[in-house]
Amino acid sequence: MKTTGRLKAICALALAATSVGAAQERTVAQDREDRSREGAWTISDTTDNNTGEREVYALNIHLGDRNEFIVFRMRCSEGEPVLYLDWKDVRFPSQTVISIAPIVDPDAEPVEESYVFGESDRSYEDDLRASPRVSAQIMEAIGGAEYVIFTAFASPQTPIVGVDFAGAQAAWERVSRHCPIRTWPVPPE
Repeated sequence: MKTTGRLKAICALALAATSVGAAQERTVAQDREDRSREGAWTISDTTDNNTGEREVYALNIHLGDRNEFIVFRMRCSEGEPVLYLDWKDVRFPSQTVISIAPIVDPDAEPVEESYVFGESDRSYEDDLRASPRVSAQIMEAIGGAEYVIFTAFASPQTPIVGVDFAGAQAAWERVSRHCPIRTWPVPPE
């Protein structure tokens, strides 16, 4: 009797695990078909009807438990992919050091590197931005990490936040692949 009860329990758990696995496979398949997302990143792929300019843009919004609101953007700027950061309610100087620590292994201490972000000289870019070279270094350091800790060294506070960064490499690849922004060929006059 006891063995039969255990066997039924094991079978029930196995069926439940199989159902969850099948549901996850369907979700993964649906995500592959959904070209508007790369993990935690929303992808905008637009073409201007007048100029034919095609821009691929990636966005990741973090809403934290302590009223943190951070917007990460990847977009083409002056012909190169760039990482932008908008950390609401934190005052940054014109150049700010942001420490980035990707969590690759939950049991290991994260490797933390510091990068300089600065204000853009373009009026329509009000976020902090890393240079194209620094942006590429950041993305290389993040690698396949799905969770990243950001520390902003801003006076008088030093906010720290962990962000879901899943899909960052795929989003970066898509933005990079379509940078510089492509335009339609202009017909001869």
